[in-house]
This record gives sequence, structure tokens and C-alpha cells, in this order.
Amino acid sequence: MLPESHPYHSIIEKVLKPARYMGGEYRQTVKDPESIQCRVALAFPDVYEIGMSHMGLKILYSQVNSFDALAAERVFAPWPDMEAELRKAELPLISLESATALREFDILGFSLQYELTFSNVLLMLDLGDIPLRSEDRGEDDPLVIAGGPVAFQPEPMAPFIDIFMLGDSEEALPVLMLQWAELKAKGMTRRERIRCLAASGVGRYAPAFYPLLEDEDTGLFYVGKPEDDSLPFPIVRAQVKDLEKFPFPVDTPVPSSQAIFDRHGIELARGCTEGCRFCQAGMIYRPVRERSPQQVVDTVLKGIREIGYDEVSLTSLSTADYSAIAPLIKELVRRLKNEDVTLAVSSLRAYGLSEEMLDDLSSVRATSLTFAPEAGTQRMRDVVNKNISEEMILESARRIFSRNWNHMKLYFMIGLPTETDEDLQGIVDTGRACLRVGRSVEGRKRRPEVVCSVSSFIPKPFTPFQWSAQDSLQETKRKQYYLKDAARAAKVGLKWHGPEISHLEGIFSRGDRRLGDFIEEAYERGCRFDSWHELFKYHIWMQVLEELDIDDSRYLGTLPVDSNLPWDHIDCGVAKEYLLHEYQRSLKGSLSAPCGKPKGEHLHPGSLDDAKKSMGRTLVCYHCGISCDLGMMKTERVDHHRKLEELSESPLPGRPEAPIRYRLVYAKRDEAVRISHLDMLRLWPRLFRRAGLPVAYSKGFHPHPSSVSPRPCPWAWRAKANRWKPCSTPINHPRTFSQNWHP
Repeated sequence: MLPESHPYHSIIEKVLKPARYMGGEYRQTVKDPESIQCRVALAFPDVYEIGMSHMGLKILYSQVNSFDALAAERVFAPWPDMEAELRKAELPLISLESATALREFDILGFSLQYELTFSNVLLMLDLGDIPLRSEDRGEDDPLVIAGGPVAFQPEPMAPFIDIFMLGDSEEALPVLMLQWAELKAKGMTRRERIRCLAASGVGRYAPAFYPLLEDEDTGLFYVGKPEDDSLPFPIVRAQVKDLEKFPFPVDTPVPSSQAIFDRHGIELARGCTEGCRFCQAGMIYRPVRERSPQQVVDTVLKGIREIGYDEVSLTSLSTADYSAIAPLIKELVRRLKNEDVTLAVSSLRAYGLSEEMLDDLSSVRATSLTFAPEAGTQRMRDVVNKNISEEMILESARRIFSRNWNHMKLYFMIGLPTETDEDLQGIVDTGRACLRVGRSVEGRKRRPEVVCSVSSFIPKPFTPFQWSAQDSLQETKRKQYYLKDAARAAKVGLKWHGPEISHLEGIFSRGDRRLGDFIEEAYERGCRFDSWHELFKYHIWMQVLEELDIDDSRYLGTLPVDSNLPWDHIDCGVAKEYLLHEYQRSLKGSLSAPCGKPKGEHLHPGSLDDAKKSMGRTLVCYHCGISCDLGMMKTERVDHHRKLEELSESPLPGRPEAPIRYRLVYAKRDEAVRISHLDMLRLWPRLFRRAGLPVAYSKGFHPHPSSVSPRPCPWAWRAKANRWKPCSTPINHPRTFSQNWHP
């Protein structure tokens, strides 16, 4: 139970999931405000379960709190039940660590990961008692900043944000915080402080100081050069050149209630070499920067032993492109085989899985084998520059189904440029072909399942398809109905994305500053959590769109390649000429080989000798505008393989064979009473792992902690008698817990 001094003491029992708002998690950082020069509230505009899964939040939280003079705390968007209670009680939105109201922070930093969270940004500002628009904020209001991938198309949110931070922020955010504190100490006005910040750092865009112009061909507003020459134009993104200087953190809060991705995620690399023409992240995060194998292995082992997770996920934009992915997985399998830890590898491609790699994954309870062909026909895959063939996809299906995986998930997109109904049929045909391969494998105990997950194409800024049109709502629905009928006939599973959500996302993705009024008005009429189907109020958004006389075709239609775009004032590093060249090649159906690799090579070398042989080959480079050190790439690949060979020589600790059973008696008190029963069952194995007590697991393809039914507890607490009494049946309080594990 929360102490009476906590602002939410009187309302916490009235909401669905109190753990979202209480804080107090293992490894949270609480600092004395008197010793801090600047505090930032890291605001994630979605619920706790999603925000606590976000890697960027973990990185920034750890990095800022590593400075003695700085402090970072967390705040998440409250669910509608909590919002209602806050308004009824006239209470502000507060941080989890110190229960501080948002307006009392020096800086409020939003993470913009998805366009459909825009209304939640306004919700958090409103509940934090901070004026929504930048121009209405006073001298004592916090600086409102925003970063993340959506910050690269900032104009729809420009009226509400003081400064956008473009690019990598783990190095830039602490610098900005110290500068803000220094400028404030000098007695400068708020507007002058913001101008100084925008002029004195890389990747900082302050919309209030830049003029708006209108393009004659499209009618879209774009940003012009400011009169103040000290302000940058264009605004160049910030970039961390060496990820090794910023090790992936394991000292961040561990969620007390189950997060969406409730596991120890490790970022292998940043950037991508593939050049998919629809992918914004593959462009704005160039060049590829990798973490060393030593750092990855150390982070994995430290995470499972100090945090207690029993699942590890290797992630990046394209995990299969990590230069030493095969030997890295082999080394992790060797290290984890006695730990009963699941190893998940995300963002794989059809040709990124060798036979040996799959054998390694299957030995550590591996999950999350998903593939992204993106399109159902070879013609369409060439248009989007997906360098895979039908044979590669089917070979991958054979490999996974022959190793007793029962489920295969394929990601596709509809509405891509030049798409026809034949391409739609190809999606189902590809899924059916994979299913046929699975059924042909002999010796299987369960029937294979293939699910095609289909999303709608959204043209994104800084991609070769940024000029392309998006399908209308009616056309998207027609294509989805077509796929539903075809998938039903083929007995292939099908999942799809809501067409109305995609329609609104498309408007925001290429929107200009006039959409600020659109977002604010929709918020005032009750729009929140627009990415949640059960809360999405599409009819309100469309009603406001019509009342404000905003033509959505202006944002969804084809844009002239020579027009001024609302994001042209931002330099993401990739040249516009390169994007145009790739756009023209896509219309011809021409492929571009992955950059940074020898031409024709899809898999990275699997051994040190292979890596040395690739040193003499010329790497593909399209001179996209990013300064890549190709020589360093070759050297790094050899170095990574060499380090992995050195790691593989280290001995492994043994483990006892016979399990021993212990009995624990525990009670839930204070804040712990708000943790659900299922969350408690999930926390116990982590507590044992942190305590160094190896838990015994069941046998089978997907082992789990092996528990035994509790014996009758010999004693029970009798409240009326105020003493312990003999008891012949299990009791609920104090709770009993029985578990098998090795000493």
C-alpha cells in the first residue's frame, strides 16, 4: 500500500493496474533533488507495459543517471481509468521515482516512436499542468523536448515541442541538460535559452525560430532558412560514432508487472545495410555501427545473473547482418546451455539462417523465428529492394520445420508502389508453399502453422518511397477482404492492421505544421491511445478533419520529386539525390545489392578464415551521403571473429544434477500487495536467479520452472486468536511457495 504522503494514496485502489503508477521497482534510481543541477522526466506517451519494453528509454535512463549532477525519472501515459481519477481528484501526473509533478522538472523529454501517440503527448502535458503550446509556456515551465524516429518528421507536433532532438541522444541529452541548467543560472529568458540551445548543439531543431513557406505545387508548408544566422540550416542529426563507449545498460528498473517484451533485450548494432526502399529506420540510422562480441556476451550474462531474466533477445534492424552473427550465437548457446535461458533472435531474413545456426538456436529454447519477405511475388520484392528469392524462403521453411518448430510467421506489406492483385495473391501463395513444405517434413508430431501478418504501406520521409502515394481507405479494405478470402481457401493464418489506423498514420507521416490544430482539436474531443483499437476514435478524427477543411489527399497522394517537402530542413545524412535515384530504380523493378558487403554475398563469414578471405574483396557502396569507413568494416569483421574464438576457449561452470526442494513462506506487504498473483509467479524465478540459486526446469521443447504442489503447511496465522495454530491445509497468508531448484 502506498504511504499516505504519496499523492496517489487515495486513488490507487480505484484503477485497473496500480503497479503502472507506483514505481519502486528493482534498480530504479532515486536521487536527492538538492544535489542535482538538472532533472529530466523521460516521458513515454504510452502505457507502462510498452514503455518499459523500449530500449531507448533504458539507454537514456542509465546514461543520464550516470552523471552525479543529473537525474532522469520516468513517466508514462495514464490509462483512461487513471486519467479520470486524476481529473476527479485534481491531481497532477507525477514521476515514478520521486512522485514529482511534471511541471516541477527542468526538462520533459518525450520519445516519439509512433505517429499515433501524438494525442498522448498532449494528454501528458495537460495532466502535468504544462501549457500545450510552446508559445504559451512561461518562464518557470519545463523545457519540452522530443526525440525518436518520428522526430524526423516533426512538423505536425512542432507547435507543442520546444526543441526536437534528432538522431542518437545518449551522448547529446546530458550535454543539453547541463547547458539548460547553466543558461537558467545566468538569468536568461526562456525564449533566449531555447535559442541558445538550438544554436549551440548538433541535432537540435527549435521550430519557433524558423519561418514557414508554402509550396506552390503541393500546397504543403515547408520550413525556410531562419533570419538568425547562428541557427543551423539544415539541421544535421546527432550521431554516436562508437557504440562501444555506451555499453548497453543492465542497471535500469525491472518492471514489477509484465511488460510487452518482458525479457533482456540487447542491441547488437545500429543501422542497416539492406536498403529496403520503404524502411525509414534503415536510412536515418546509417551507417552501421556494431557492438563488439565481448560486450554483447558480457551484457547477456550480466543481465540474466543480476536482473534474473530467463529470456534474452538479440535485436537490431537486421540481426542477421551482424558481421559475426553465426559465431556469436554459437558462443551464446555455449554460455547459456546450463542457464535454462531462452534465446530469441529478432529481425531475421530468409537467407540469414544457416543449418548450423538453427541447430544452435534449437538447443536453447529459442523462440521468435519470424521472417519478412515483405511482398508475395519476386517482381514486388525487386521493387522494394528485398534481396531474397522464393527458393530462399522455402528453404528457410524446410530448415525450421525439420527442427520441430511448429509455427512460422511471415510479414508482408500491401499497398506498395505498382502493386497488383497478382502480388496480393502471391502473399497467400507464399504462405501456402511454406505450409506445404512443413507438412512434407517426416517425423513431425504436430501440424505446422503458417501465419501471414499483413500491414499497410505508409510512405515515410527520408525513404526512396517518400514521394509515393498511399492507398485510399477503400482500396486498403478491398485488398484486405481479397486476402481474407484467399487465405481462408488456402488454410493459411492471416493477421492484418486496422485500415483506419493506417489512414491516419499516413496523414501524420508526411504532415506539415497545419496538422497541429488538427491534433489539438481531436485531443480536446477525447482522442487518446489512438494505436489501441478499443480506444481509437476514427470518426472524431475524420470529423475534425472535415471541420478544419484539411484535404487528406494532399498528404496521401503522389508528391512531385522537385517539390519542397515539410522535412527538407532536416539532414538525416542520406542525400536526397540518392533517394531519388533509388525511387527511379524501384519503378523499373531494379535491385540494388546490400551495401557494405561483397557483391552477391548475403551471409557474413561464419569463421575467422572466411572473414579473412573477405578482406580482399571490394565492398558495395552507393555513395548515399553517409561517410562509411569500408576499410574499418573489413577490419572489424575479422576482429569480431578473432575475439569470439578467444571467448570460446574459456571454461564453463558446471551444474549439479540432482535437484533439491526448498519451502519458502512469504508475505506481501506495503507496495507489494498491488502486484498481481501472476506477476508474483513470474518474479520468483528471477529472484532465485539473482540470488544465485539455479532453478530446475521441466524437460521438453519449451521448458519452464518445475514446481511441485505445496504440502499442507503445519502452521497458519489465525487473526482472531492473534497467534499461529496447527493447520492441515495449504493457506493463503502468509503464502507458501514450493519450487525445485539446484542449490
